Amino acid sequence: MKHTMTRILFSAFLFSLSFLLSAQYGNGRYTFVFLNTNPNKAEISKAAVDSLQTGHMNNINRLVKERKMIAAGPFFTGGGVFLFDTNVEETKAILNSDPAIAADRYILEVFAVDPIPHNAVNKTLCTLWDKNEADVEMAMNYYFVRYKPNKENEDIAAVKTNRFTENLIKSVSKKNGQNTIIGALNLNDNEGQLIFYQSDIEGGMEADFAAHELVKKGLMTYEHSQIYFPKGVFCEN
Repeated sequence: MKHTMTRILFSAFLFSLSFLLSAQYGNGRYTFVFLNTNPNKAEISKAAVDSLQTGHMNNINRLVKERKMIAAGPFFTGGGVFLFDTNVEETKAILNSDPAIAADRYILEVFAVDPIPHNAVNKTLCTLWDKNEADVEMAMNYYFVRYKPNKENEDIAAVKTNRFTENLIKSVSKKNGQNTIIGALNLNDNEGQLIFYQSDIEGGMEADFAAHELVKKGLMTYEHSQIYFPKGVFCEN
């Protein structure tokens, strides 16, 4: 009985602390979209694929010019991400204007997000809307890490994971330099965190990010990918 009560009180403490940490970031200022390649997408001709890709890119350019989309970037292994300066409801209404999405080429995941401040990074993102397209540099040495709560583990319900990811960011920055972490985002509703970092090491520094305390405890999982992403979104030089 004593053990059970101690566990309940500890879980309540973690929940209260984590709620405060979550609230300090904001209430979902931006929207982040994963475009996961649909494994069951229809077989179509190369000409049709090329047409959808052209429409996909044209739609991205239009949404940037309309100052709705902040950035888009593909993973080296397929699929990609969108980052919007619109709320979740507005973003969902926009997404089907993309012909590739309308054609079910992707499975979408849509999240309200806020920046996680670290080093001297602000709580807002930097838009590139006033730059000429030719002046926007796409980084080839950026990597992306996604931390997801393991919802099959009943203990995760009592732990919002922000603090542990902040600790990981500090550890990686101390080991590899303050400019290693480009930016970080918190997914609202305890859906995890996202980290962008830069590395000239082939394959990146996955082992450093696998060292996340909650990953080692089985409370979170992670995904690590190289990403083609515009420089400057996180106000980095």
